[in-house]
Amino acid sequence: MDRFEEKFRKALEFLESSDIGSPNKPVIPHVKRVGELLYKKGFEDEVVVSGILHDMLEWSSATEKELQEKFGDTVLEIVKANSKNRSITDNYERKIDMVGRCQKIGDPAMAIRVVDVFDSFCYYSEMKNKKEIDRCLANASLWKDDLSENLKNIFGEQLNKIL
Repeated sequence: MDRFEEKFRKALEFLESSDIGSPNKPVIPHVKRVGELLYKKGFEDEVVVSGILHDMLEWSSATEKELQEKFGDTVLEIVKANSKNRSITDNYERKIDMVGRCQKIGDPAMAIRVVDVFDSFCYYSEMKNKKEIDRCLANASLWKDDLSENLKNIFGEQLNKIL
């Protein structure tokens, strides 16, 4: 087991024991890659855990209360910010809402947005799925101009690849 897995074992075990699934791509490898890139870029543990768990409220039966009890208020708030509000029916408005909530939290939540879109872009590029690549590019266009200089510096290589 590598250092990343050792350090974040509790979150990874919770993730792997869940019923998480998505019709778009294999979720568990995706969220592990998100968490690992955040870890490699030096983000705080709560941000890395939030990255690992960022799809739990959207794609599993995990509840906000469960996340809060297991991982605390900060992780819950970052995961909630990175979760679609399904009560908003218009896809574009739903995306704008999520980005706005992430921007209110700041770099911790926006870092997950960057890494989530970057990893999805890489996955769909490898699969040669033009529709999903275009969706990733559209998602990135919603927040690219509003990223902090700090995040632009941290994720310069990743941003250049998708923007």
